[in-house]
Amino acid sequence: MWKTQDYMRRHWPTLQIPLLGIAIGIVLFFAVSTLSPHPGDTCGRLGQIAEEWQLGMPTRTLICSATISGDLRYNRAIIDEKKTAER
Repeated sequence: MWKTQDYMRRHWPTLQIPLLGIAIGIVLFFAVSTLSPHPGDTCGRLGQIAEEWQLGMPTRTLICSATISGDLRYNRAIIDEKKTAER
C-alpha cells in the first residue's frame, strides 16, 4: 500500500494530463449524446430539421413531424441517396 501511494505522489504530475483528457472526452461524449435529438423526442416546430449524433455512425437527418394524436415528434427523414450523390 505504501508503494502505491509513493508511486502516485511521484508520478501524479505526468498522469494528470492523460487522465484529464480521458475525463473530458467522456464528458463530451455523454453531453453530445444527451443533447442531440433522437427519433421519438418532442420538437417545437413542424418541419424543423435536426441531426442525430451517435458514436461511430454518420449523422442522420431528423425532421419534426406530426403524429396521429397531434404531437410533434422527431422522425428520420427519407433522403434519396441518388440525388445526394449527384450533387
